[in-house]
Amino acid sequence: MGKVKKHFEGRTREERIQVRKNLGKLKDLTVQPQTRRRYEKARNQFYQFLSTNQLEVPRQAHELDLLLGEYLEHLWCTGEGRGNAADTLAAIQDLQPHSKGHLALSWRLLKTWHINEIPCRAPPLPEICLQAMVGWSIFKGEFAFGLSLMLGFCGLLRTSELLEVKSSQIFLESSRKPAVVSLGMTKGGKRMGAAESVRWISTALAEALEAAKFVLSQTLWHRSQMACMFSRCLEAVGLAELSFRPYSLRRGGATRWFSKHGSLDRVVVQGRWQAQRTARMYINAGLAASGYCRNGNPKSPTQTFSDNFSHWFT
Repeated sequence: MGKVKKHFEGRTREERIQVRKNLGKLKDLTVQPQTRRRYEKARNQFYQFLSTNQLEVPRQAHELDLLLGEYLEHLWCTGEGRGNAADTLAAIQDLQPHSKGHLALSWRLLKTWHINEIPCRAPPLPEICLQAMVGWSIFKGEFAFGLSLMLGFCGLLRTSELLEVKSSQIFLESSRKPAVVSLGMTKGGKRMGAAESVRWISTALAEALEAAKFVLSQTLWHRSQMACMFSRCLEAVGLAELSFRPYSLRRGGATRWFSKHGSLDRVVVQGRWQAQRTARMYINAGLAASGYCRNGNPKSPTQTFSDNFSHWFT
């Protein structure tokens, strides 16, 4: 995944010239490299639509708005994802900044899409399911995987953050004091222009970190490895049909934080969200999912592992 280049402003004109030369032009730094690739892909699909239908990009903003509205209807009818539609509008505005504020119809259609089709988000992982997965990882000797599950859940880490954690980023004075993970320039940190970190008090996780920091000499997983191990674990403990994904750790962790502290503000701070709305959405879905699992089959693998390993999370 591409990263935004960051630097401290040089003390002299010569230093600033050299650093900025390495960074490139400002217009090439307006969005992250990964986002730019998405934008380019969406724009190319839009241009292909124009070519197929023998159309050209209009010069007038209101005509462009009408054409983009037709394209969104095309995406809707052909089964494309809403993310593709959003990337298209954002990509056009990135290429033509003067069009911002002049695509009212297109953004209205996108909002209507959002209202009428619930996004396929990663379902929140209930704590009882986390216990089952960690138990399986210990039984199989996959300690690094089990540790990553606990880190992602307790620290409310995004998947990209979890995949990049190293031992040098973890600060642990003792098992009875808060553990701190320095995350550097994360998604939210880039917006605010400041590095981020997470902290929490968990004796069980602190002891696990202290005992297993040697496995964090490098990043835990590549994204494909993490996804493969995650799927394998879900299948083994009988949770595959619930469609959990690595990002489910962050969403489920938010639910646990709220259940424990009863404070939405604390969840927002721990999860580093910019708005309460996102955290509230995660918590509501997580509470519903937790209720489903508690009322499920008492002989399920989830309940069995919960009985054996519940003391880790008390």
